Amino acid sequence: MAVTTRAWMLDPVEFHRDFEALLASPGGLVAVRDRAAELWDSDDPVVRSYVELLVVSGPEDWRCACEDTHLVEWYQVMMAPYLIPTRSLRSPDAVRSGLPLLGWHAAEARRLARGRELLALAERHLGEGVLDRLRPRFGWSQKGWLDHDDLVDALDRLRRLDRQLFKGRSELVPVVEDAFEVFEAATTKPDHVLVTLTE
Repeated sequence: MAVTTRAWMLDPVEFHRDFEALLASPGGLVAVRDRAAELWDSDDPVVRSYVELLVVSGPEDWRCACEDTHLVEWYQVMMAPYLIPTRSLRSPDAVRSGLPLLGWHAAEARRLARGRELLALAERHLGEGVLDRLRPRFGWSQKGWLDHDDLVDALDRLRRLDRQLFKGRSELVPVVEDAFEVFEAATTKPDHVLVTLTE
């Protein structure tokens, strides 16, 4: 089965500021739900390319109850208009399984391939009041972002790789080259984070 992976750059400050402001507006949760539903039905190709990979319930379920139950889903959907498409890893699984053969710890390789927990992104940028509402609803499988430091550190390690490590492992050369190119492109926007989704 073919795996689809896409990546975008996100300005986390702008997105979280706007998300928090809409949630605090007179429309509150209803305004957030309605905005998420509007984005879900958007014809914008960038929005569509992101939304179609999200694992969320969708507007039919959202209309049944306007409550915090769906707040994390709306948070994810509402990132869509803030995203700028960028290169993605050709094979996150090859990065996850290949980097440990080159000296990475398995957890580090997994983080580079799948990203950090989405909750950690929210914790960096949202106030405690909103976080208290979101935290219980985040799952541990909701990953998909790396910050500028993650990318710079990964590039530094990739640059320092000993060529001898590739003896008998030539299949890892294109994996490392691809990761280097993806991470290098993402570092051109140091105030953004790299967001990835894999289906």
